[in-house]
Amino acid sequence: MRNFSELASSRRSIRKYEDKDIPLGEIEEFIKTAVYAPSGCNSQCWKFVAIKDRSVLNKIENAVICKMNEFLAASRIHLSEQYTASKEKMVSFFSKAPVVIAVFMTDLTYYDPTFNDALKAQGYDDEGIMKLLAYPDILSIGAAVQNLLLAVHEKGYGACWMNEPAIAGEEIRKILNVPEGCKFISLIPVGIPAYTPRDKKLKDLNEIFTAI
Repeated sequence: MRNFSELASSRRSIRKYEDKDIPLGEIEEFIKTAVYAPSGCNSQCWKFVAIKDRSVLNKIENAVICKMNEFLAASRIHLSEQYTASKEKMVSFFSKAPVVIAVFMTDLTYYDPTFNDALKAQGYDDEGIMKLLAYPDILSIGAAVQNLLLAVHEKGYGACWMNEPAIAGEEIRKILNVPEGCKFISLIPVGIPAYTPRDKKLKDLNEIFTAI
């Protein structure tokens, strides 16, 4: 087992995968690691769906591409066939992975009902409260996804956190028969990397860090 610093710094987003299955037991281990992430008010405001069924993945792929084309058509911007084809690949490469994990966010209830009521008395709804508090629900999901990505990497697999499929989030929720109230966040394709990724160029520390 690598130390944490090495594990985190060597992880890369992988977008092409070998045609080899991933045992369900290992997928479950990824999720078990993911849910040890901290979550706002210990809400554990997440739901994961692992998809191997090719027909289901094809439905999701079609939904995402259809939504993408709707948005592009509505923009009335002239687009080359090359751009459209390239964009379709970028938003749908998940469909070629041996397994895709869909991530949904459930409700987060703020731990302090008195303060929560005080905010609502001033006109904040649930979404407004999450915004005021810097989105602890989304931060919780991000923490769980990072745990998942590192667990995948530790086992020698590759993955990529995709948000563009969220343009068809409601369609994906229905395809996967996930209850209403669960908000789609991301698709994470997982598989054995089919290539060696390049090194990641990071910003200089002095650009992103200040000590006071």
